[in-house]
Amino acid sequence: MESILSAWLIWLIAAAILVIIELLTTTYAALCLVGGCLAAMICAICDGGLQMQLLLAAIGTIVTFVAGKPLLQHYGLMRHHRADPSNMDALIGRTCTVSERIGGADEPGRVRIDGDSWQAVSEDGSPIETGTPVRVIRYDSIILTVKCADIPTEKN
Repeated sequence: MESILSAWLIWLIAAAILVIIELLTTTYAALCLVGGCLAAMICAICDGGLQMQLLLAAIGTIVTFVAGKPLLQHYGLMRHHRADPSNMDALIGRTCTVSERIGGADEPGRVRIDGDSWQAVSEDGSPIETGTPVRVIRYDSIILTVKCADIPTEKN
């Protein structure tokens, strides 16, 4: 007597569950297992035995892992890092105005960015007067390092 679920249908259900897991986690590992399930499903449709199905599932998973990742990276479907910086990293490169004079290396001042006041020191240790436009170069903890911004003037 034949079982209620054919082997190919079991592989198809497993692949569908793994696709859902991949969509929820986006780890690429479940997608590799989907490739293995599909290879085993094709073997089951062609009346391959259980050992052959398991072998093709393993081979399909490995092939998907080796060949799939470069393809996904090439077409830009895998993310390596955030495209837009967040938190403190978003401040680097921003232009702002000195709100309290920045003295020498031991005398930090303050700058305003988007209404927030940040403690700041100059990159080269030179003083920067209030109202001067500066650009954020880096940060150390909550202290920004800035340098005078080269702001182009309009030509009339």
